[in-house]
Amino acid sequence: MTKKRIIVGMSTLSEIRESNGIYIDKTRFINYLENYAETKVPVLLRPRRFGKSLTASMLHSYYDISEKDYFEKNFKGTWIYDHRTPFASSYYVIHFDFSNVSSNASLVNDSLLRSVSYSINSFSTKYPEQGLPEKLRDISLYPSAADMLGAFLNNFSSKTKDGEYLYVIIDEYDHFANEILTRNKESFKSITSTSEGHERLIKRFYATLKKYYRGTGGCIDRFFITGVSPVSLDSLTSGFNIATNISSKKIFNEMIGFTHDELSQVIDETVDFSLLDDITKEQLIQIMEENYDGYYFTEDSSEKLFNSNLCLTYLGSLISEQKLPNPNSISLNDDAGKLNGMLSLCEDDVREEIVQAMFNKEPLVTELPDKMNLNQTDCFNKYQTVSLLYHLGYLTIDPEATREEGITSFVIPNKVYEKLFFDYCRQAIGYRAESNKDLSLMFEESADISPLLEAITEQIETKLNPQSLGKFTEMSLQLICDSIINNSRKRKLSSYIEFYTGKGFADVLVKNTYPNGHYFLLELKYLHKKDDCKSAIDAKLYEAREEIERYRQGTLLKNAVGEHILDCYAIVFVGSECRVCQKL
Repeated sequence: MTKKRIIVGMSTLSEIRESNGIYIDKTRFINYLENYAETKVPVLLRPRRFGKSLTASMLHSYYDISEKDYFEKNFKGTWIYDHRTPFASSYYVIHFDFSNVSSNASLVNDSLLRSVSYSINSFSTKYPEQGLPEKLRDISLYPSAADMLGAFLNNFSSKTKDGEYLYVIIDEYDHFANEILTRNKESFKSITSTSEGHERLIKRFYATLKKYYRGTGGCIDRFFITGVSPVSLDSLTSGFNIATNISSKKIFNEMIGFTHDELSQVIDETVDFSLLDDITKEQLIQIMEENYDGYYFTEDSSEKLFNSNLCLTYLGSLISEQKLPNPNSISLNDDAGKLNGMLSLCEDDVREEIVQAMFNKEPLVTELPDKMNLNQTDCFNKYQTVSLLYHLGYLTIDPEATREEGITSFVIPNKVYEKLFFDYCRQAIGYRAESNKDLSLMFEESADISPLLEAITEQIETKLNPQSLGKFTEMSLQLICDSIINNSRKRKLSSYIEFYTGKGFADVLVKNTYPNGHYFLLELKYLHKKDDCKSAIDAKLYEAREEIERYRQGTLLKNAVGEHILDCYAIVFVGSECRVCQKL
């Protein structure tokens, strides 16, 4: 059977269907939006690269009158094809995509106007009778996006007959605002301000939409709005109180992203294993579970979700290269600097609490706020910061911990975001990873960890300044150890910080792909030189030994190690010197 194509970056349903691209049928959610959303102005928030734009395109194709003749081509074989609703192909659809609006605060007004102009021109070309006349499409006639939108809606209202309405789609409504927010809080406030000279930027645009909403006597009957964060929803659109955030409704949990069964279907329909040596479907799913899975968007959900775009990118790379790609090579276009920008929005004590919990893989327990308007506060509190991290994908809901705590609990979803967080922590201690350390004695059968300990000492002495050393902790030691291992020569070793054994979290677990190579469990303890004494070292060693004995009993550790030999070490550093390394 001919395999379907993986098409990354093509976000329209019609293009994917025409090109024999893989498409996971999410069309049942069209019916859910009409009958169970309890609003005609739904807002669906999900992290980046989850497939929001394809969902917006699906709705556009389904509702747009001009797509009626292509309904069979676009939807044959899907759920909605056999369960068509009365509103299919019944609206004039205008589709705004704000992912292209500049994230430079000084350019937002102009680029938003150009983006809106593009959408109005596209609509008017498709519907010349209902669209804006060409002479009124001159962008120089309008000082703002709101002004051009008002001219378009006024014209549409005057041209259409009774029963003809607009369906407005706004995709990535907050993309530009989130970029500005994580770089410069004051710039974000300036573009959302209602003070003189700023009031034209954003809020008038949404006020104009509300004015023409059918519920208030206008020509717009329905909306669909996608984005990432409620911070921008309230800061950008305050006054647009007709919108309802449906993101945490259980029925919409799986509307965007892949379930386990859906990912299995994608693999079956796209990957030809006869062309791949020693690669199995089980291997692929395990890699993607570790790196791209783990998202829950409701507290009572039993189905966790994969980041669909990252999965498709990974599988596309596998098919083209005919070998397993490094999951870290699949970029989110996020970095530690962006996380630093988000965490800089809160007070120091809040940031420290969040960082410690994330590093120790402890749930962050807090309410999820419905509204977050940055213009009403200078610094985020804990629940606002956690909410921002959750909506941007750095954290996800932990249903089990939520049930135990009786309040929403959040954890890092997968290794992609864990790596970003660890990179942030390394930056915080002033450490930049150095690659290609030779750890061959460690991954070969000799299983000698002395090169690792020497590399740690060398990195502490040469890569950290005295100020960073004064703040050095066991967390810092783990981060340096992890970085050396994961960036070592030949990439035979992989490190896992705070590995859950089933009996607690071990500091570092090292897996080994070398034939007959050993696995390692490292319990790292640290003392500053001012605390250097035999009794303190002995106490740290005793603590490490006790922890290792407990971790060894963990079922998850035993499962991870399998038939490999596991070498356990209690290690105590004093300053940059490894004072004790005891194999247990």
